[in-house]
Amino acid sequence: MSRDPEQTRGFRPSARRRNRIAAGVALGAVAIGGNVLVYSSLDDTTSVVQAIDNIPAGTQVTAEMFRTVDVDVDGSVPTVAGDQLTGLVGQYSKVRIVSGQLVVGIAFQPDPLVNRGQAIVAIEVDSDLMPTGVREDSTLQLVVLDSDGVPIAVPGRATEVPVESTSGSGSVSLSVEVAENQAPDVAIADVVSVVLLPPAPDPEGG
Repeated sequence: MSRDPEQTRGFRPSARRRNRIAAGVALGAVAIGGNVLVYSSLDDTTSVVQAIDNIPAGTQVTAEMFRTVDVDVDGSVPTVAGDQLTGLVGQYSKVRIVSGQLVVGIAFQPDPLVNRGQAIVAIEVDSDLMPTGVREDSTLQLVVLDSDGVPIAVPGRATEVPVESTSGSGSVSLSVEVAENQAPDVAIADVVSVVLLPPAPDPEGG
């Protein structure tokens, strides 16, 4: 019995099928190569500082509040490098830091949030009574009425940039540092007028 010539040649895919097979092989190679790149990048880690406790704003931090971890993080993320951990010790947290959070340098400052004998009061000021140019650390004078309705001037310092109030009343919100014994007058005042003063002289003469 003679064999069919087509059978003796075995299976030979058509040109279209061969193209599909080749494309499938190529896609598989790309996928494998992509996985290699992904897993290789996971090995490119950086040592950064992570909080292991909840740190309230204003806390003077210690080394025990942090640890270093190796993470794959983009260089544009403002983390604190692991070898800079000792530089945080003794500083004060400007904001609340949550346990497990990767910390950033701008969340800390060398001085306490509130100086001894001072208090920080949040006030709302009518936009018309807020001078332009008020910035963080601006030297201010707050004019309020005392319990007898007499105007008094309270020296203060802006601890932040004024921001538009969420009350929708056309006012701005501002946190100010004032003497502790004058804080109640400022806190309960219905109207606060803000006077922007020249910067305080540098005590070191700089």
